[in-house]
Amino acid sequence: MAARLAVVTGAASGIGNAVTRALIAQGVRVHGLDRDGRGLANLAASLPAAALTPYTVDLADRVATDHVLALLVANLQGRCDILVNNAGVSRLRSVEDTDDALLDWLFEVNFKAAFRVTRALLPLLVEGRHGAIVNMGSELALVGASDYSAYCATKGAMVAWTRALAIELAPHGIRVNAVCPGPIDTALLRDEFDTACDPAAARQAEIAQLPLGRLGQSADIGAVVAFLASDAAAFVTGAAWPVDGGKTAR
Repeated sequence: MAARLAVVTGAASGIGNAVTRALIAQGVRVHGLDRDGRGLANLAASLPAAALTPYTVDLADRVATDHVLALLVANLQGRCDILVNNAGVSRLRSVEDTDDALLDWLFEVNFKAAFRVTRALLPLLVEGRHGAIVNMGSELALVGASDYSAYCATKGAMVAWTRALAIELAPHGIRVNAVCPGPIDTALLRDEFDTACDPAAARQAEIAQLPLGRLGQSADIGAVVAFLASDAAAFVTGAAWPVDGGKTAR
């Protein structure tokens, strides 16, 4: 039986890296997209030969993305079993400090790129009639936070879209779910801590909000994504899974 084929955006580092590794551990062959070409190359070098096919692209650049998507579709040769829309960016800004350029960039990467990648790959997913799409939401799609209003809006859009897409694609045998990570110990989160007057105190304050008493690890998210993409989740669709150490349960 041929290996399943997956596409993962934002594959080079953090959560995307963990998702890629978790899928490959299940025997899936991954086509990974990221703007960090060196990171993709390093990831590919650490994996079994041919397990990862890398594509360097900034998903905020529509022209470049269209070119890469055409190449990706050609390389997939008519079949895609799993799509993980993981790529995302964040900026802490108050509403009054969020200009149109920042707002557009956040929506372009966090939501519109996922929509456009899905649209391009949909004929291949439909052809298999057994596909799975996993979208990366956030705890901030479920709760609010000061200075995250634009980011919250992009992730809220992702979760709402997930539910609609699950209904639309169910007749084609395609399941669509979202994962909503809480605070995950990635470079992105550490950069946010570093903007505080006391980064160590900011880190401890975040941990204090988590019933499990620790920050999440990228592998925690990778494991849930791999489950949702697998046949073990064959009756799961239209759901938004908080993976947040209990933070949103308070």
